[in-house]
Amino acid sequence: MSKIIRLATVEDLTRIQEIYRPYVEKEDIVVNSEHRVPTVAELKERFDLVTKEFPWLVCEIDGVIAAYAYAGKPFKREGYKWNAEVSIYTDGAYHGRRLASALYECLLELLKIQGYYNVYACVLSINEKSIKFHEKYGFKVMSVFPNAVHKFNKWIDVVWMNKTLQEFNIDIKEPVSIWDLDKELIKDILNKNSYIIKG
Repeated sequence: MSKIIRLATVEDLTRIQEIYRPYVEKEDIVVNSEHRVPTVAELKERFDLVTKEFPWLVCEIDGVIAAYAYAGKPFKREGYKWNAEVSIYTDGAYHGRRLASALYECLLELLKIQGYYNVYACVLSINEKSIKFHEKYGFKVMSVFPNAVHKFNKWIDVVWMNKTLQEFNIDIKEPVSIWDLDKELIKDILNKNSYIIKG
């Protein structure tokens, strides 16, 4: 079995849409606020915006993309630039293989090297599995927004979780783009964490 974690490309977006679809449409796995699956063109807009600065990763099992994860800006104004928000989605057929763990290890390590200090995750309160997963990686509940999302005739609380990647200091540098990191360093991080995957 081949296990590869790599940077995503535009060509991956159709498969990414397939993975994302049930998380939007299925009532029994409500994990986000979207009511409609974005088109591939809309995903490309998101992809182009994210990948100017942040990593967007995919995990391939035997040549098939089985999961993806990415980071982005949680806030727009200048003073917030040392913060990132992370998201991850796995094809249901591959649950239990530790794909999410492998991708998160990569993502958090890359974000730290890029120069980010805070990482946030926005989770719907009914997604207890995701809350526990993030707690495993050192995220703590920061705040709860009651009844912030309405989906499938339910009002759902939104939970914001936070993890600190490095010590806060006065002598800080601007975060760098994922494309400014050494390519071999990125490759090493992705390769070493692919061994976390089961199977």
